[in-house]
Amino acid sequence: MGTLLWVIAAVLDIFAIYDVMNSRRDWATKAVLLVIILLIPFIGSGLYLLVFRDKSYA
Repeated sequence: MGTLLWVIAAVLDIFAIYDVMNSRRDWATKAVLLVIILLIPFIGSGLYLLVFRDKSYA
């Protein structure tokens, strides 16, 4: 069960990192978000995807 959670965290981290790198944010904000995502794998990616992700699809 623990392995499954780590795989899910890795997939979410990869998606969040990809989304941060393709966003229109400045480099300093990207760096801070990447550090948060990488240092806190479960909480960082979830926090980014739920709170910080740009939700405009236009």
